[in-house]
Amino acid sequence: MNVGDILPSSAERELNGHLRGEYFDHLVAHPDWAPSALRRWPRSVVRLHNRLSRRLPMTHPLGWIEGTTWADDQERGRIDGLPTDEQEAARLLHERAIHFRVLRTTTPPGWADGGSVDEGEPDEAG
Repeated sequence: MNVGDILPSSAERELNGHLRGEYFDHLVAHPDWAPSALRRWPRSVVRLHNRLSRRLPMTHPLGWIEGTTWADDQERGRIDGLPTDEQEAARLLHERAIHFRVLRTTTPPGWADGGSVDEGEPDEAG
């Protein structure tokens, strides 16, 4: 079953805007922070990139495209604290928000090729 659209929804764009603001606020307080995959980078390079990513429009903060930012970790923790019946929808929203942070050639999470958006409705040919 297809969930969402092939393009980002307003909720996904809003979540990305919120997470980006939280992440930049975190970087102001912790300029040396880097995702675990980049812990070996020199601190001066990390600090410079963290400072410049807020000022340069085409520069993404470290971990932003992969969804490994501090704000993404906090969002995953928040989702884990939700009631069980709400977790799946919140996780899908977060995964789709991460997917739409940059132009990608893959299909978004929750989208199955060739399936109809509403699985229960017959198509016009049938």
